[in-house]
Amino acid sequence: MYGDLYYQLYGFIFALQLLLSLLFFIIFQPRKKYFAMRSAASLAGYFLLVTATWAIIRAINDDTPQYTPVFFLLVTVYLAAAVFLSFKTNILGAVYFATGAYAVQHAAYSFGNIIRNLFSVSLPTWADILIFDFIVYCFTGVLFFLVFVLPRRYKFGSDLYDGRAFVISFCILLICVLLSYFSDSIFAEYLKLEIDLRKLRIFTSTYAAVSCVGAIVIQFGFLRENKLSGDNAILDQMMHSEKKHHELSRETIDIINAKCHDLKHQLSLLEKLDDKEVRKAYIKELSDCIAIYDSTAATGNDALDIVLSEKGLLCEKNNIAFSCLADGAKLSFMSSTDVAALFGNAFDNAIEHELTENDERRFISLSVKEDRGFIYVHMDNYCSVVPEFVDGFPQTTKSDKLHHGFGTKSISNIVHKYSGELIMGVQDERFNLDILFAAPQQNK
Repeated sequence: MYGDLYYQLYGFIFALQLLLSLLFFIIFQPRKKYFAMRSAASLAGYFLLVTATWAIIRAINDDTPQYTPVFFLLVTVYLAAAVFLSFKTNILGAVYFATGAYAVQHAAYSFGNIIRNLFSVSLPTWADILIFDFIVYCFTGVLFFLVFVLPRRYKFGSDLYDGRAFVISFCILLICVLLSYFSDSIFAEYLKLEIDLRKLRIFTSTYAAVSCVGAIVIQFGFLRENKLSGDNAILDQMMHSEKKHHELSRETIDIINAKCHDLKHQLSLLEKLDDKEVRKAYIKELSDCIAIYDSTAATGNDALDIVLSEKGLLCEKNNIAFSCLADGAKLSFMSSTDVAALFGNAFDNAIEHELTENDERRFISLSVKEDRGFIYVHMDNYCSVVPEFVDGFPQTTKSDKLHHGFGTKSISNIVHKYSGELIMGVQDERFNLDILFAAPQQNK
């Protein structure tokens, strides 16, 4: 369209247009470590591969656009690789971003074609390139950003990427590319149809633009569906957790009722005892029972005290040795809800595992302290079998995986909410959970 120079640079221009379209997709996407170095290397490799591929395509084509659809698909693959190397996403997510960028690029190209042919625009080469190869692309990208990306900016990076969206979008975009190729090459050059080529291009470009927008809508529609499915799974898990907590609360009440029933009989028996030694033994037993309830509410944090009281009773009932040395006042920077959820989940996981161990080896210990400007939380329990770890988290061995495995995720989310560090591991038959927070004055 613009001559030999433009055709020589077209591969680079297309790659730049695709990259520009991508920016509107990935602006909120979490980045990997050493992002600047990774992105620089990825961009250098991207443009190097694009340049080499376009040179090969031009040599094979003999300056005809016969193999340009192959070039478009290869550049999209190169872009997906660059995204995968630079941003926190999986391969399917990287392909999702690249195909979405291609949809935006091709929609902008189609809009430009419609305007050119509908109004018979004739401009100098430099003005045509500036307006239709860049300004129209920027306008299309901004419009796409405002409609699709900006409203979901706080949750965009956490979406699940759906293979269905990729397959459908890829098929639609492939049809668009081939249709544009047919209209520009086969229809015009080989078949010599007795029709107005300008009208044909308006028709095919309109179809391509609508299809590209449709592909984007489909992609985001599947993401929204997955998000709703994820929300439903979380709600289901919350209901399951609430049911479990209710059962544990009833179990705690049963423990207290049983102890009160035993104490009533022991007091009744104590009244009838004349032997001082036997009476003394009974009094000591009663004191030990009462000490169980008296020793679990003195950490300086009400939420932590409640958790320790409840979980301590469960440990006592299930013959789990429990020790605690916690300065709960150091956790005052956390909300009561987060304290209860963090330690409640940690204890639930530990107690659940200890029930699988022999009675004489069961133990759980907890410590919370401040040292050199950091608040250190350590919990450990006996663990004879090392669980499978994936991404630093132990995997549940329960068959009902839908309702299990959320405890460690909840712990991780709460720790990272307060910019903390979390490490889980097994050493010397001990499962260790270590959490490190910066003390409030350190944050200031």
